[in-house]
Amino acid sequence: MNAYGIDLRTRVINYLDEGHTYKTTSDLFNVAIRTISNWVSLRKETGSLKATFVPRSPHKLKDDDLLEYVKKNPDAYLREIATHFNCRISSAHDALKRLNVTYKKNRRFIKRETKRSGKDSSIS
Repeated sequence: MNAYGIDLRTRVINYLDEGHTYKTTSDLFNVAIRTISNWVSLRKETGSLKATFVPRSPHKLKDDDLLEYVKKNPDAYLREIATHFNCRISSAHDALKRLNVTYKKNRRFIKRETKRSGKDSSIS
């Protein structure tokens, strides 16, 4: 996400303070009305137009712990991994992707192995 610069924010708010409408200001500076409204609220609350950033929390999933869990539970679903680590499914997915861990099964290999062993593939 690219934050608008403080210079643009100041010019937009100054233009608005001169008595122009939100619509006119939005059209002139090509900034959404909602964004201008947010800047006005920010100035009221903080007295500044400086962008505020929320720091991201560190990864909930430690790489070593996740890899160990995957080795012990190779068929675990993402929701099971997320439940185990007390995180969201998307966090588990992102962590696995970061570690290049995939769950894709090679269906041809599974069928060949089933035929070789003489087991019926319809029986689980």
